Amino acid sequence: MKQAINRTMKGLITAGLTSAAASAAAQSDTVTMYGFLKVDAESVWAGGANGGIGRMGRISNNLSVLGFKGVEDLGGGLQAFFQIESNVGVDTGSGSFADRNDNVGLRGSLGEIFAGQYESPYRFVSVYAIDPFTAGIFASNSIMGNGFTTAANAQSPASFDRRQKNLVQYSTPNFNGLIGRIAYAAREEQTATTNPGLISGLLTYENGPLYLAYGYEQHKDYFAAGTLDTGHKIGAAYSFGNTRVRFAWERLRYEPTASTNLRRDAWQLALTHNIGSGQFRASYVRAARSKGNATAGIGGIGKPGTASGAQQFSIGYGYNLSKRTELWGAFTKLNNEQTASYNLSANAIPGLSTGQSPAGLGIGITHKF
Repeated sequence: MKQAINRTMKGLITAGLTSAAASAAAQSDTVTMYGFLKVDAESVWAGGANGGIGRMGRISNNLSVLGFKGVEDLGGGLQAFFQIESNVGVDTGSGSFADRNDNVGLRGSLGEIFAGQYESPYRFVSVYAIDPFTAGIFASNSIMGNGFTTAANAQSPASFDRRQKNLVQYSTPNFNGLIGRIAYAAREEQTATTNPGLISGLLTYENGPLYLAYGYEQHKDYFAAGTLDTGHKIGAAYSFGNTRVRFAWERLRYEPTASTNLRRDAWQLALTHNIGSGQFRASYVRAARSKGNATAGIGGIGKPGTASGAQQFSIGYGYNLSKRTELWGAFTKLNNEQTASYNLSANAIPGLSTGQSPAGLGIGITHKF
């Protein structure tokens, strides 16, 4: 009898452990670790009518990331999902946990909804689909979007290239290549006189080689009570064989006070061309001079009625050692007019003054996992 009980207990324990292991394995199958490490050796400098900054050599991290994402099937076509991303400072060993795109939500036949800290839909118009130089000094988002930031409402108010805190976002199902997104930032920054808020929307269409997008974003009370800042952006891309041509146009309009405004247009033309295991990349970005009755510039944009325009040219080449590892090199030159102060993206040159024009050359490696 005792032996039978022991055999029964042993069988139950073995079955329990097997079940637990199977459950853990099933769970691990739905959780993915991903990311990329991107670093380069750079030489950067700046010149211009207002003096210059001598050449500086540096090792730069290009927004390397470590992320985890997972999905749980809830039945009936409904899924729960999550994402946690962290910056990884490859050059210095720095980084904070969950300081990038983080969310938790549900998706099903009616679309997807999540809450968290995430890039606004407006940012997606051109950053990934149009710009061939993302995450580094060669990218366009110093001009397009007027600088990148991770912030809450009314923080870094000049930026329309935002990873927004306290965000709720809904995405429609895919209707034959057409997808809509709308996001709202909770107004947790309300004061006695202001109630800052953000609404951002994106409409994209993708069909084979064609990509089209329109984004809109508004910021309420970011600079002062009763003000409203808006951004409109369109993007388009098309592939001809091994060549992909990309274009984006943007109009930003700010109200620094309830009675003043500043408007600035900008556009980007870029292309990539695949050559065997390599890719040639080029981009030209132009910021028009600002208009309006504002008494000062905003972000990198100079005061209306002054020489506040800018242009940036970037060129580069990447060679794939494998599907995950690329060696690359690139050069960029950003020319600011007298009152503009656009800096290099991601890794700005410290101490850049209005009217100075930054440039940089880099050789790097990217490893994706």
